[in-house]
Amino acid sequence: MKSTTTTLKLCFFICSLFFSTYGILAQSIGINTDTPQGVLDVTSSTQGFILPRVSLISSNSQVPLVNPQTGSIPVGTTVYNTSTTNLGSNDVTPGIYAWNGSSWKLEFTRNQSELFESNLFLRTSSGAGFQNISGLTGETFTPAYTGTFRVKVDVNYGGASARVPDGGSQGILNVARASGTFRFTMDGTDYDIPAHAFSTAYNSSVSATNYFAIWQEFSIILYSSFTATNNVSFNLSFDQDAMPDYESDGNSGNGRGHIGYDIPCTVEFIYVGD
Repeated sequence: MKSTTTTLKLCFFICSLFFSTYGILAQSIGINTDTPQGVLDVTSSTQGFILPRVSLISSNSQVPLVNPQTGSIPVGTTVYNTSTTNLGSNDVTPGIYAWNGSSWKLEFTRNQSELFESNLFLRTSSGAGFQNISGLTGETFTPAYTGTFRVKVDVNYGGASARVPDGGSQGILNVARASGTFRFTMDGTDYDIPAHAFSTAYNSSVSATNYFAIWQEFSIILYSSFTATNNVSFNLSFDQDAMPDYESDGNSGNGRGHIGYDIPCTVEFIYVGD
């Protein structure tokens, strides 16, 4: 009996020691480490930590998440959302979201920016009507998110070679003004941008330099609402006004205007928010 009692006491002591030690260790869990430095310490140099991947239906609904203890899911619940919605409000896109008690908050800012540039130097003519600008003709932009985008159109225009005055009734200097209209068309709506530039021409009796293609830059900024994945079509063109003070009336040769002489025309789309 004495031997049996001693054995039982020893087993009880070992079990008590085991469960006491387990209770202490259970306060910190280490994966690939024996010295966890937090409640959960995951250590790896070759693998990542995978959050639960779920398909949210909107930013203000906890569906399809559930609390196994019943009730609402706890504040701080974090998931990786795999879905994209186009509801017009409370939309979600793929990314990491945390629940704040009433809605999901995206943990990283949405960013999208795309710049389109003209790719050829264009000589304009007064009698040609609207001329398309290569590189910005029949283009499309695909928004990654549903929301508001800032659309900035930058254009530049320079006058051509002005008529040289005869030195008599016309004087010795001609300061000529060229003008025209850029037309930015987006999803069937036209936005006009008036433009102008100046050139100078001296009579040959004066030792002076004639200047042309002194371009000036003009721009417009639009704020438009787009839907994710729905292509936005756009086009940029230019119509030059009559230019009687320029060679060939601005219709041919050196009398034609200049677009994109030093820098290209550009159209930029930037996502700014829901």
